[in-house]
Amino acid sequence: MNKSVMAVIPARWQSQRFPGKPLALIAGIPMIVRVWQQASKAKTVHKIIVATEDERIAIVCKDHGIDCMMTSPNHLTGTDRLAEVASRVNADIFVNVQGDEPIIQPDAIDAVVTCLLKEQQRGIEVSTGYIEGATPEQEASPSSVHLVPTLDHCVLTFSRLPIPMSFREPFRRNVHVGLYAFTKPALLRFSTWSQGPVERAESIELLRFLEYGQRIACIPIPAGSIGVDHLEDIARVEAVLKKQPQ
Repeated sequence: MNKSVMAVIPARWQSQRFPGKPLALIAGIPMIVRVWQQASKAKTVHKIIVATEDERIAIVCKDHGIDCMMTSPNHLTGTDRLAEVASRVNADIFVNVQGDEPIIQPDAIDAVVTCLLKEQQRGIEVSTGYIEGATPEQEASPSSVHLVPTLDHCVLTFSRLPIPMSFREPFRRNVHVGLYAFTKPALLRFSTWSQGPVERAESIELLRFLEYGQRIACIPIPAGSIGVDHLEDIARVEAVLKKQPQ
């Protein structure tokens, strides 16, 4: 049976580091529109919706013909916002595409979705991606989240520390990518759980699944996307876009 897959792009106006980030112009196009354009190229995705709490974002989406859903302003994480969408619309798989990844690769979205579709045979209901080999800058930055995989391709843990420690021998660390796929029941369970102490300490929402004893499948994906965390990151994205064929 074919599974229906919905990509959800959480987009909130308020951000401590960069208020109004979803509407920041990147080579003249609002960032949220660029994310939607990239997600539209994913072969596994059947429908895309932006989930926001702000009318300004909703108006821009409407002007560009993008489906948008107004959601609660009280969500602690993007996954909580996804869970609200899942409670209101029907789909088998929901994939979280971060609203600040304007050059996210469609192949990366397809890889994470395909991983979940395959791993459901093992009873796993969540999947995510990671990039093999952290740079020295990523190892030094608490903005980078490190993912440690198990030998059977699930997540052992996440941390903003560069784990594991290279105590007896070197270890090539991996960088987690904020791209997640969930079954609808997994999202609905997530929304009923309170944050655990590790999630609160690290501020990594997928830790909630691990703290409640759930497994998360993971798959390596190619590097190349650039997350926009600060205003200066826009110039980095625009530099990449200039090199791409028109």
